[in-house]
Amino acid sequence: MILLVIVALILWVVWSNTALRVNNYTVLETSLPESFCGYRIAHISDFHNAQIGKDNEKLLRTLEASKLNMIAITGDFIDSYHTNLEIALKFIRKAVKIAPCYYVPGNHESRLDIYRELKSEME
Repeated sequence: MILLVIVALILWVVWSNTALRVNNYTVLETSLPESFCGYRIAHISDFHNAQIGKDNEKLLRTLEASKLNMIAITGDFIDSYHTNLEIALKFIRKAVKIAPCYYVPGNHESRLDIYRELKSEME
């Protein structure tokens, strides 16, 4: 029984770290400029070098279909324990063709000696 629980927990962790979840929110704020009416932002956080589909194609297709105005990537885009810079760079090179991308580093990026390279490539 304990083995079954451990296996189920491992499967859940793997699934939750690679599942694509899209949530849509409508912000009703009268103080925003009229130009923000219908403005669409994708928010990606705690990515940790994930791959959603081969080379993140599933995620990129979802972003493209969303007709975005902006993509916000906020922290832990890469994983400092299992760093694969090329996964991140392949994704960002394609994402910038979908919409302008804005990036804020997280604690995983701050631990890496290669952060300057990541930052330079993303700029």
